[in-house]
Amino acid sequence: MEFDAESFRLLADSSSNGWLVHDAKSKSILWANRTACEEFGYTVEELRSLKAHHMSSQDPRYRRSMGTAWLQAAVVYGSNKRLWKYANRDGDEFMTDAVATLVTLPGTGADDDGPADVILVEFRVLHEADVVPDSSKWVEDSLDRLMLHTSSGMMLLDRDYRVEDVSPFAAKLLGSSVEEMLGQRLDELADIDTPLDDMFIVAEMSKPDGAVTVRMKVSSDSGEVRWLAGILDNVVLDGSCIRVLTVRDISSKVEWERRNAYQEKNLQYMSRYNAMGDMAMILAHDLGQPIAAATNYLDGVRRRLRVSHRESEDLEYGLGQARSQLERVSDIVTSVKKYVRRIENVSTVVDLNDAVEESLYFVRLRAEDKGVEVITDLCAGRPTIVGESVLIGQVIINICVNAIDEIALPTTEEKYMVVSTEMTDDAASVVVRDRGRGMSRAPADMLAAGAFSSKSDGSGIGLVICEHIVQRHGGNITYESNDPRGTAVRISFPLSSP
Repeated sequence: MEFDAESFRLLADSSSNGWLVHDAKSKSILWANRTACEEFGYTVEELRSLKAHHMSSQDPRYRRSMGTAWLQAAVVYGSNKRLWKYANRDGDEFMTDAVATLVTLPGTGADDDGPADVILVEFRVLHEADVVPDSSKWVEDSLDRLMLHTSSGMMLLDRDYRVEDVSPFAAKLLGSSVEEMLGQRLDELADIDTPLDDMFIVAEMSKPDGAVTVRMKVSSDSGEVRWLAGILDNVVLDGSCIRVLTVRDISSKVEWERRNAYQEKNLQYMSRYNAMGDMAMILAHDLGQPIAAATNYLDGVRRRLRVSHRESEDLEYGLGQARSQLERVSDIVTSVKKYVRRIENVSTVVDLNDAVEESLYFVRLRAEDKGVEVITDLCAGRPTIVGESVLIGQVIINICVNAIDEIALPTTEEKYMVVSTEMTDDAASVVVRDRGRGMSRAPADMLAAGAFSSKSDGSGIGLVICEHIVQRHGGNITYESNDPRGTAVRISFPLSSP
């Protein structure tokens, strides 16, 4: 069955609760269901022409300004609940438990060309059986209790931000009374995070529909501190503009933010502290390769200088290679210094293909000495990741060197390795494959724990360093069997955002 407008009207008229639909901007009544019309003694057409003070109690606690602030709080927060006392056609007053809810109706805006916001007020009449004999005090206590859990304190301010009206709950939040607050400026009652004469607030509140968010700190005489979040709105009503401030207690939220900030700071400290241990291993493990290579090149230059026929090209080549290796040492040391700081400050966008190409320069030097061929297969596109390029390069070099040492063994017949890059929807990977002995001697999940090393003098510590680095970049290393034999090491990182 189709649920049309007539079906909705029948459903609403069947409700035992009264429904009042207000325009979100003007707060005027647009529609009412049968129960509401019967309680007020007016038809829908008559209710539309009424003002708030015609249908509310004469009790100062239910004056028109507070009703407007109550409805505006529903506009701000989506829903607002409180006790409200109405008056019917005969002047008889009745107490209700009412909930105001912001609702967006499709196709009801100007000229039916777009959605419009309305406020649905659903109320339940509280009869004598629902109210204790001392109704005045019960209403006040219940109002405070209900607003404490489900709603907000409300204040009406003039253009100089002086309090014209305030709900008892708002006064309680600010540690004062209604009488003491009247006539005082808002910044005299609490410390506001943004001064009221700030250019942004002045500009925003000069607009008819302006609204700003403020955070206030309230200190009591006993030293207790309470934090309030407030939304200050300009509300146009009957051609005049009033300022409504709705406030809520966010002390627990601020305390959580403070603790979270402390924990975050402590985690950063512990991260740097642990990183120092990682870096010490990197310095001991990875600096040895370029330093040894530079020493070999310099020894070669020295030997050539001893002979009479000095080939300048050979000398320049040797010195250039030594310089390149020492620059690599410098890059590693610089990366270590950065790495023990906040990781976010040193991360950049890295093209994984470029990182592989740069690393393979040093890998091929080691491969040539061992008689190993290096085959590359880089994916199309730009597999970009966020990280520290030097550290990522060190991981690639370390994994490749381990593969080279395995391939160089006499038992390995096929003297080549394949280094490829792959890209999926959310990850970029470097895969290093060899045709060596494979992983039959140690489970894959124990490799990075230092339980496996193919070298007679190896400790597996390089794999531990690699895994720490990759994990700090949000990635992982997996070890798989290569078909038909050997090992495939996959280094994966999250793809960077475009």
